[in-house]
Amino acid sequence: MNIREIAIFKDLTETELSYIQEKLSIEEKIYKKGTNIFRVGEVSKDIYYLIKGSILVYKIDANGKRFIIKRFDKSEIFGEVYSYLGQAFDFSAVAETKSEILILHDFRKLFNYKLPNTFLKSYINLLSKKCLQLSLNNQITSQSSLRNKIVKYLILNQKNSLVKMDYSREEWSDILATTRPSLSRELSNMVDDGLIKIKEKSIEIIDLDKLAEII
Repeated sequence: MNIREIAIFKDLTETELSYIQEKLSIEEKIYKKGTNIFRVGEVSKDIYYLIKGSILVYKIDANGKRFIIKRFDKSEIFGEVYSYLGQAFDFSAVAETKSEILILHDFRKLFNYKLPNTFLKSYINLLSKKCLQLSLNNQITSQSSLRNKIVKYLILNQKNSLVKMDYSREEWSDILATTRPSLSRELSNMVDDGLIKIKEKSIEIIDLDKLAEII
């Protein structure tokens, strides 16, 4: 694929793009469903770009419970912070479906060269957005009760009081660090309390102001 399709490269001139491509070793790789892209504890100098497919980024807690950090099902870079810092991953990534991934090997060495300002600005913008997303995730998981976690998740992800559910109930429980039965029970309670309506692949918030009062 043309790496100009990746956000951090899209604003480069042809000369700048050619310069960067000369410095990078790039590989396209297919991962079968269930195959690990990387595991917790591994150190990688590479960054990854999902071309197509679906990737789950997760970690396992001390009790063996899986906690989903993020799902990538659209083209996006991942693993960039750990590559730059040269630190071990504190989470794992697995192909949820057959996935095609572009690997930019030894990405950190790129910063040993004189880089275009447009690239550096794009890279900082990428890191800033990732930090914001991490902050939003922390706002959810740091809530004191399961209901509060659900409410915070719904408020942060709602659009016109409707939340599109891209995750299965099992995956959603992993995101909220709870069990599927506990999640289902609390959602039923929230329906009974007149806070939400559950549809096939979405949740409708009945009264957004009332919901916000919970947290």
